[in-house]
Amino acid sequence: MIFSTAQAQPEVIFKQGKILTTAYTAIFHAIPDHEAAVTVFQHSQNLFSVCLMTRDQCDILGPILLTDATSQAPERPQARTIYLPQVLSTYAISREQCINQILALAQIIHLPLAEEAVATAFDQAVPSNQFNDKLILVNFEDEGAHVSYAYEKALKTAVELGKPSMVHDAFVGLVNSGRIGILSDGSNLRNIKNWGIISTSVTLRAAIHAGMDFDQAYSLNDHYVRTLETLTSYDEVMSAIETMVKDMAQRVHQLRAVHLSAPVRRAYQIILNSPEANVTVTQLANQLGRSPHYLSSLFHAEIGLPISRFKILVKINRAIEILQTTNLPLSEIAAILNFADQAHLTREFKRFVGVPPNKARKNPHLTEDWHLYNFTNINIG
Repeated sequence: MIFSTAQAQPEVIFKQGKILTTAYTAIFHAIPDHEAAVTVFQHSQNLFSVCLMTRDQCDILGPILLTDATSQAPERPQARTIYLPQVLSTYAISREQCINQILALAQIIHLPLAEEAVATAFDQAVPSNQFNDKLILVNFEDEGAHVSYAYEKALKTAVELGKPSMVHDAFVGLVNSGRIGILSDGSNLRNIKNWGIISTSVTLRAAIHAGMDFDQAYSLNDHYVRTLETLTSYDEVMSAIETMVKDMAQRVHQLRAVHLSAPVRRAYQIILNSPEANVTVTQLANQLGRSPHYLSSLFHAEIGLPISRFKILVKINRAIEILQTTNLPLSEIAAILNFADQAHLTREFKRFVGVPPNKARKNPHLTEDWHLYNFTNINIG
């Protein structure tokens, strides 16, 4: 981002990347001394932004991941930010490479800048919480380290349903839910890789349960493990694990849809993607250019359920996910999923799951084998 500072208010004259302009504007206004040639902001242990100031221009670079940044917050010595969503569109380089790039840019914009000044700016980096909502802080502890069962179940459910769009929220929730665990006596990087290998193996079993061929699954597992072993940073490993789980979900999605006719596949996907929407058969039929009677008959023949029943099952499936991954009260869950009220949610939930929602929340094992596809006759090959 490049700001012109020739006027009273900074004006954007160049921007590249997906990060909102408001984020860069906030960083600009947070610069302690606008007379300083270089200011470095530290957003996490290894995420930085760099501000270069000339007489009438401010260039902001970042956020940039430094692969060899090791400073840690003193109040949380075991905490590490190890995963960055791709939405930040950042890249990872060493501190030396970063300093060289900054010096090269300084020459281009005719800003006299010494290497020592840049190094000092990094050493005296200004703490910033600008990207806190996009960072995940994981604790590496020796005692009681574990991953939440509920979030692991949510991740497996995303794969079984063939819904890549669900993976990110489930993955972030899983990592935030607790500590990953001590799976190696070596480095934390080795620990994360081991966790990744276990995670992909567990979710691949969910893909096999959903219909993936055994040989394909084991070949994918070997490929995923080889990929993880080539990586050299926490962020790369965590991003790769999420990508792998999304890949599994996408493959299951393709399996789910392969034997469905085009209108049924589309209707099924619309309902599955938006469980909270109370779309009617007539609205679906109009959207797909079919008659309501034709779509209803075809859907029932291929899915094995009326559209109305499938819609309820999708809502119940989503309710199970929310129960296991949040503390939202039943009244809010009912409102989110457009049930008439909490009593309606409880009645339908008990009807299809066999236990009321509160009991399912307290005893997640009760829904371990529940799956909306248990109620259908979809041919997944």
